[in-house]
Amino acid sequence: MLNKAVTTMDQDTKLSADYIDSQIGNIIEYYDRWEFGEEPFFGKARIKGLADDEFGKLRIICEVLEGSDLELAYEEEDNFVHSDNRPIYAGAPPFEIYSANWVTTDGKKKKQTFISLPNENARAYAAQLTNSKVVVKRIY
Repeated sequence: MLNKAVTTMDQDTKLSADYIDSQIGNIIEYYDRWEFGEEPFFGKARIKGLADDEFGKLRIICEVLEGSDLELAYEEEDNFVHSDNRPIYAGAPPFEIYSANWVTTDGKKKKQTFISLPNENARAYAAQLTNSKVVVKRIY
């Protein structure tokens, strides 16, 4: 039987080589912060190890179970980042994920996934950003 342990961390911690090395064989949760209008990044992966790529960058070798491809992350200044240098975090995210639906002034239906901190009013935040009447639903 495969080890199906899911490791989570209590705080918002940047993904590091030491943490990845300590989690070989385990499933970790990982995410990146994102703003309204950007694609969400959140996932789980079984860690297999670390390896240098052809450019000398340290990369994560893993089996992605859900979410974005963690294998493309590389180490930059002791933390793993995306190709556009956004840091990747480990553990349960310190935010909630919402879906917003609204109709633009030209009558087009729009849908967007976004994050909000647990103590923020997600509906008010989405209405402010879309400048429209918006239907908001928590999805995570």
